[in-house]
Amino acid sequence: MTRILHLSNDLYPRVTGGTEIFVHQLVEAQQQLEPSAQVIWAAHEGRLYLPDHAPQTPLASHQRLLQPITSGNRRDQVAARAASIPGFGDLLAEFRPEVVHLHSFSERCGLSHARAVKASGARLVVTVHAPGFSCIKGNLIDASGSTCDGVLRERRCSRCRLHNGGLPRWLAGVVALQQGWPFSSESPGALAHVLTARQLTAAFQAAWLELAELADAIHVLAAWSRDVLLRQGIPAEKVHLIRTAGPPPLPPRQRTPMQDGVLRLVYWGRCHPVKGLHLVIDAIQSLPPEAPIKFDCYGPYWDCAYGQQLLARIAGDQRFRVLGNLPKSQLLPCLQSYDLAVVPSTWLETGPLTVLEAFAAELPVAGSDLGGIRELLEGVEGCELLPLNATAWATHFQVLLADPGQLVLPIRKPHRFVDLAVELSATAYLAFPS
Repeated sequence: MTRILHLSNDLYPRVTGGTEIFVHQLVEAQQQLEPSAQVIWAAHEGRLYLPDHAPQTPLASHQRLLQPITSGNRRDQVAARAASIPGFGDLLAEFRPEVVHLHSFSERCGLSHARAVKASGARLVVTVHAPGFSCIKGNLIDASGSTCDGVLRERRCSRCRLHNGGLPRWLAGVVALQQGWPFSSESPGALAHVLTARQLTAAFQAAWLELAELADAIHVLAAWSRDVLLRQGIPAEKVHLIRTAGPPPLPPRQRTPMQDGVLRLVYWGRCHPVKGLHLVIDAIQSLPPEAPIKFDCYGPYWDCAYGQQLLARIAGDQRFRVLGNLPKSQLLPCLQSYDLAVVPSTWLETGPLTVLEAFAAELPVAGSDLGGIRELLEGVEGCELLPLNATAWATHFQVLLADPGQLVLPIRKPHRFVDLAVELSATAYLAFPS
């Protein structure tokens, strides 16, 4: 009987981020594949929750909520190490998993846990869900907007982070030349924090490389992510490219393009600057007010500062609606009442799942010409890749308004989570029968 333990920052539906949704669907697929398998999904209790979170949601039978971690010092926090990880060692001893699958790189799911897993003798698998696993800035996009090659260079990465934090590029480059003497990374004050930036970059990069060394297998969801890891010197035989999966196709969509005379756009997912919603809002607001276009948004985290800024900008504009969260069972059929899905991310997505959900709903997609979005949309009829500027998005909307016949998506064979689970078992797990 196979025993698999998943660990992430939080649990679904307590938190409805992309990683939590991914793990939720993967666990369901693994249980479907082998009903006798024992699968547990664990996370440490968080200390802070956003208004859109649901921390009081009852746990599923396969979920375990561990006590909160104890945070270490500043260097430890950057290096995804916790001072203590209560309950995790006990869970390893009681459950005796054959495979432990980590889905985050943080204090709550990071290096301290990986060391404990290896000490227990279990096989360690890591899925890279985001650029921030190996990029201390978090998005592999430098301050000029260029995509980074992902090679780990202390000075360059420190300069990029300092520049992004507000220092002029020339000053960020000078500060990144030194290590912060006489300060340590634990010295108080803004000046010490700036001057010791390179110390923290070094700690972060060393922690990521140690995690990669400890892992028996690293699962990546996009080719760009695999290429980054290979450029970092991680052995090719350890890296497994298995693309994310999506839901099965829905019944054929009944709506014809702009059948009511309105171009209806839809976004679903979290409200965050890296998701690029401002690009679509800017594009629509640059069009003539009489242009027949509507934009609906579903998803959490509109209470954040970015979300509040966007809400202020669209207040009173009847072209925009923010409609909150919908359960997946309701969301996917709802998508079929739209003409175009927009995925305007400004960072390198590893999926994204939203594109595959749009495909399942037979909904064309306009997305940023970056990362996993490019890999999924390139060459797909009815879909469009666009640069990160609002003018290009506005031009595309004008083209569709003039010729809605372009809004047709051919039926595509889905990559299911059961397929993904089988591929994981045959490669990264090597312990889960396929």
